[in-house]
Amino acid sequence: MSSTSFQHICFSDIDGTLVHYLDDPAQLQEIVGDILLLPQSSTGRLGIISQASLAKAAQLRSTGTALVIISGARTSTVLQRLPYLPAADAIVAENGGRIWYPDPSGLTMCPLKEDLQWRQQLADVTGPADQDTLPPLQRKGALWDWYRLLHSDGWNLDANSYSTAFRLIKTPHKTEQQLQAAAAAVPPCLATSTNLGSADFYPRSSGKEGAAAYLMGKFRLPASRCAVLCDDDNDLQLAELVGKAFLPSIAAPSVTAAVAAHPERFVVADVKWTGGTEQMLDAVRQHFQQMDQQEQHIDYVEAEPAHCN
Repeated sequence: MSSTSFQHICFSDIDGTLVHYLDDPAQLQEIVGDILLLPQSSTGRLGIISQASLAKAAQLRSTGTALVIISGARTSTVLQRLPYLPAADAIVAENGGRIWYPDPSGLTMCPLKEDLQWRQQLADVTGPADQDTLPPLQRKGALWDWYRLLHSDGWNLDANSYSTAFRLIKTPHKTEQQLQAAAAAVPPCLATSTNLGSADFYPRSSGKEGAAAYLMGKFRLPASRCAVLCDDDNDLQLAELVGKAFLPSIAAPSVTAAVAAHPERFVVADVKWTGGTEQMLDAVRQHFQQMDQQEQHIDYVEAEPAHCN
């Protein structure tokens, strides 16, 4: 399907949304249906995705909806998970910093092509793409200036397989208040959000919402014809941007607060793990179907000729 024929866009986070993590393998006994086990994470947690989720995502795409997988994860993590994720029309990593599309040439085993135009739009902040192999302390750009400043202040930073973002992780002898102060002091050209208990830094023009807005323009669809599957703090600005947000789970107090403040913008699953994902994929499809039916009704009423008595 070409980008000009999409009727809607469904953006979807990965962790806690499409993929769920179990702390105890015994919890597998609570899962209904066939599942795929992802490679064990560095923290030892067990990741799962259901076959039904993959099938429902494919069904959603067959109705004219573009599926965009959009994650705050590092590039290597996203690429490693591709064999287990639903087929998609675009893939976004590093909190919006990098975008790939399926490569129609099909010449490689993993046929993806990066959007270098988007990458270039961020280069004033992230530096040129040809510096990706350099150590973070040697990279150019305002993002890496901020990295150097935090590094000199003793913070533990993670830039492994990041090109357009980096992560501030738990640091001995640093308090939560100090972390909040560091996030508040971020330069104007950068943004920050929390993800899985860490603080991510990336260009303000990026973020999940920035990449999503760029893709809306590329696919020629307004935000009102979009939805997002999500669960965490770094999804909230994207949730504000699109017409509706669907939550298979809730991972942060800020998300709970957003749902309470604007319940009309959110749909929350009433079952957990993969069952929640399946329920929300169905809900997204039904939401778009209702939208199309309403528009068809309006078009019919407007097209019906007036009758004189």
